[in-house]
Amino acid sequence: RMEDRKADAGMKNGDADAADVVKATAPDGVDYANYFCAYAELYHQKQMLVDTIRMEKYMEAIMANKDSFRDKVVIDIGAGTGILSIWAAKAGASHVYAVE
Repeated sequence: RMEDRKADAGMKNGDADAADVVKATAPDGVDYANYFCAYAELYHQKQMLVDTIRMEKYMEAIMANKDSFRDKVVIDIGAGTGILSIWAAKAGASHVYAVE
């Protein structure tokens, strides 16, 4: 029952679940399939990699939190080029799964 699942998640009756939130906030006619497929294009991956401010901040955040990565298993969902996976390994993760 939905009420039981909400209670298990710490939600009260009347709180929106994830599906309710998406329905309430997604504009009509949004084509999520094409939106996410666009990231499969090399052009988009290159644009992210050449954004040096973004990449430096990601790397700094990972390297500044090595204790969070050391000896942990990391899964990078939507890994794209795999750069975050590489940095997780450099930060000390015992094993990294890069899933695209």
